[in-house]
Amino acid sequence: MRRFVGGSLQASFMARVRDLDPARCLVVPVDIGKWSAMALVADHYGEVVVAPFEFALTEPGVSSLLVAVARAEAAREAQICRVGVEATGHYHRTLLARLAAAGLEVVQLNPAAVKEARSQQLMRTLKSDERDLGAMAELMVRGGGRPAQARPEPLAAQLAWVVHRRRKLGAHQALANQVQSQLDLVFPGLDGCFSDLLGAKAGRVILAEICDPDRICRLGEERLRAFVAHRGVRLARPKAAQVVKAAKEALRLPRPERAVLGAVLSADVALLGSLEAELARAEAALAELLPSTPAAILTSLPGVGVVRASAYGAGIGDPWRFPSAGAAYRASGLVPTEYDSAGRQRRRGKRISREGSVILREAIIELGKGLTGHDPDFAAYRRRLIDEEKKTPAVAAVAAGRRAHRLAFAMMRSQVPYDAARWQGSVIAPPPTRARRPGRPGPATANTRPTDRPAQPDRPRSTARPRRQGPGTTSH
Repeated sequence: MRRFVGGSLQASFMARVRDLDPARCLVVPVDIGKWSAMALVADHYGEVVVAPFEFALTEPGVSSLLVAVARAEAAREAQICRVGVEATGHYHRTLLARLAAAGLEVVQLNPAAVKEARSQQLMRTLKSDERDLGAMAELMVRGGGRPAQARPEPLAAQLAWVVHRRRKLGAHQALANQVQSQLDLVFPGLDGCFSDLLGAKAGRVILAEICDPDRICRLGEERLRAFVAHRGVRLARPKAAQVVKAAKEALRLPRPERAVLGAVLSADVALLGSLEAELARAEAALAELLPSTPAAILTSLPGVGVVRASAYGAGIGDPWRFPSAGAAYRASGLVPTEYDSAGRQRRRGKRISREGSVILREAIIELGKGLTGHDPDFAAYRRRLIDEEKKTPAVAAVAAGRRAHRLAFAMMRSQVPYDAARWQGSVIAPPPTRARRPGRPGPATANTRPTDRPAQPDRPRSTARPRRQGPGTTSH
């Protein structure tokens, strides 16, 4: 197979258009906005077939786009026509689905790639919708863009619930910090009475209903215990004494100001409870969906439950859409940055690239945390990185995540449950490795790829050149 600078995607595209007339090969770049979008139609010579036009992101608006594309195809007797949509937040998703349903060949374009293409035309700071369309057309003519991922219903639902839970978790963490800052003004010292104030049932009752030092002092120990018990929560006598003592010693704001802040605090605690209920609902939905997805096998890993397995499964989607675990890892943006020029290496490995899926990136790190907290081998691996190789905890977390990702990715493909004995054997007795090129970073793991992976007759085999086995890969 011929090699291209753009990789396998460009190679497959060029194989399709190599012997075609460029004037009969059309590209349709679409620049998305919130309420409307702009598009044009051009051929592979770069000639504009349909001038830039705007259409509303509504059913009539998309119909006008389909009519314009159909007329251009008829006028040029097009042999191939690709529509490229810039991935902008969530606004592009409904248009992608509608165009795919209409039978068009649709690809997604990375906004960073579009910006870079515009820069190559010396228009980095001269942004306009028309210039963006031109840059997108240039990318598509060269074979740029990735096919839109069509997820089966269980995988699409899993992704939706994972994203929902992630947003609610972020809101919960931000609100919990706000509650803590308000508490320091309303009742300073109360959080010191509990190891986890928000996690303690008695602490939540006090926060929501009687978070006032004056009132706590008036109640006293026994009446405070009775108040909490009336809400169905038990408060031990020593703990009640500790709370009353903290109330007596607390520095107080003036009563009117403290009353207003207390009312706000009570409302925030109630909102916190609503977010926690929504998190529980999301986790219940994920638990129901997980058995029907490839990620269900990951719950056999120590320290990996429904949430971690679902998050990783949502980030990966169909594991067979990636040619290898390494390609999936690159898609997460966890690969180290590189800047090599004139044979000299600069700033290699200082930071991760962050150019990829945030959901997959966070899921890989969480997967590593789960395994290092419950699997002896992963725990020892992390300690060795920190104690012997003097890596920072953040670097060790990324390395452990990479190791966990290779294991989990192979498990999702093979659907073979985790076998600790087999994993230990692969770590203890790795196969011989080939010599690395000078300057090439070494492997971050000591796991291997077993050769007895069950065949997958219902899946197409990748045509990419196989990687030679080494200690940095696994297919458990």
